[in-house]
Amino acid sequence: MRLLLNLCLLFLAAGPSLAADEAARRAASDFATTATISNTFEVEAAKIEIAKGAAGDAKQFAHDMLNDHERAGAVIADAAKKDGVQLPTAIADEHKKKLEALQQSDLENLDQAYLSTQVTAHQDAVALFDDYSQNGPDGALKRASQKILPDLRMHLTRIQGLAAK
Repeated sequence: MRLLLNLCLLFLAAGPSLAADEAARRAASDFATTATISNTFEVEAAKIEIAKGAAGDAKQFAHDMLNDHERAGAVIADAAKKDGVQLPTAIADEHKKKLEALQQSDLENLDQAYLSTQVTAHQDAVALFDDYSQNGPDGALKRASQKILPDLRMHLTRIQGLAAK
């Protein structure tokens, strides 16, 4: 009887810890999934701008995004692996539609359409990374978000300037 009572007490004491661990895993997984999809979208959008765009400043921004976001993708992938988080292999339908719209944009409007999508994408990314870097569970993904966030803020400032021209 005493053993049974001790086991019950052990499970009751461990319950909140197990729930907290599960919440931390879920938060890490949600962050990594959203960050990966967003990052993939930005890389693919940059490829479209580089291939079809006309404005030199937009194309240069796209080249920089391609380089920076490919690096960021590798950092997120490495951190996710360390934290035991599985990353998505496909992009979300919402992002697929935006990429299709960019791909189908007429050449006169492509540069502005690209810049517009990047303002929104970077606003969302800064909010995501800022929140996770402050409130996410400790681990490799949190450190990665803190490392990437300053670049995302710089990208946002830069793209807002280009879009305002």
